[in-house]
Amino acid sequence: MYEALITNIINNIFHVVWFYNLVLEPKHNKGKTLFITALTGVLFQFVFVTAAQLGLPRVMFFLGAYLLTAIVFGSVFLFVLSASNPKKAVFLISAYYCLWTFIYGLISLATQSGAGAGSCAVWGLRFGLNLFFLLLYRRFFKKKLLYIYRQMRSGYGMIACISGLTFVMMTFLLLYNEYHKEKNVTHIFIMTLCYLFMLIVHMLLFYFMAQADHAHQLRLMQMHEHLLMAQMETYEKIERSARQTRHDFRHHNMVVMELAERQDYSAILEYLAEYERIEEEKIDRKFSENYAVNSLISAYMRKAQQSGIEMNADIRLGQTRCISDVDLVSLFSNILENAVFGCAQAATSRKIEIVARQKKSMILLKCKNNCTDDIHFCNGIPQAKDHQGIGVESILNIAEKYSGDVHFTAENGIFCCSVLLRNCS
Repeated sequence: MYEALITNIINNIFHVVWFYNLVLEPKHNKGKTLFITALTGVLFQFVFVTAAQLGLPRVMFFLGAYLLTAIVFGSVFLFVLSASNPKKAVFLISAYYCLWTFIYGLISLATQSGAGAGSCAVWGLRFGLNLFFLLLYRRFFKKKLLYIYRQMRSGYGMIACISGLTFVMMTFLLLYNEYHKEKNVTHIFIMTLCYLFMLIVHMLLFYFMAQADHAHQLRLMQMHEHLLMAQMETYEKIERSARQTRHDFRHHNMVVMELAERQDYSAILEYLAEYERIEEEKIDRKFSENYAVNSLISAYMRKAQQSGIEMNADIRLGQTRCISDVDLVSLFSNILENAVFGCAQAATSRKIEIVARQKKSMILLKCKNNCTDDIHFCNGIPQAKDHQGIGVESILNIAEKYSGDVHFTAENGIFCCSVLLRNCS
């Protein structure tokens, strides 16, 4: 039992170190994160020592400790340490325990040992393999994983499920290895195939995560291309208007001079007022101090008018240092795209009203539009006819990224989307 206790202490030390390094989006600062993780390791070690006095069968005792470790450390990681979406956190937990079971299996095959084994060879391999994979993770994978982890917008539920099922398979593999006392060639071959399968599955999962990020970036590029084309059309419109104004200016002067000679000052004022009104209609309104948002609103205003939709915008945004223009454009475009589509489906009046306010560290965006009466919701999220729309999912992900909230309603033919974001400016 003395050797098994040392083995367990080594395991807990590496659990603490690993989980501290796996917190990619922490709820707390580094010091508090390390303290909570270390406290979890100490308390679990105390539970292990206490349970060792109960005299349980060896295999049952160490299998229980294995599962209890996954539950305890996993729960602390999921509910206390990580600020990530729970599905993302579950993926990291299951991926880590697959790796840990893989290390355990390699040591078992190399030393011909079972659960709770303790010897210099076992301890040396536990230190060596854990340090090797930990340094590999920190040196080559942590930053890349963090980037993909933050940029990935969808699909991590499926990834967490597949990784979790792989962990279940690895647990059964651990039991198979424990009860199969004879470590012959067939046993080693089966174990090796299973480990290779686990490795390939997680390589494919990381590849899928990277591809999902590329797909999201492609959608953003396409959206920005549409916005750029709309801006170019605006510039061409302004240039044409300026040329026309220069051409017509002498005619306007002749009219004003004629009215001045007749001393018809009221007619001059009426003519100038009409001239000012016409010129203002030629220029896009300024909706926001944010140039990207202003251009986007102007583009969707024209799009709504072309579809016979009345659109009113009251956008009062200053500088948003913490919220990138890319995310703001994505948020506004997805909301307005859904609003224009919803209005086009409405049988009666067609109107869009969008309001944005900025107060200290909060940004509130609210959009109302006419809609049909057959909008279905699932857990408060509007659903397309056969799936949840990508636009809605993008809105939810942006709100999550900035620790905000989203609320959807549809009542009396009016669809409303309210978004709250936290901004540090």
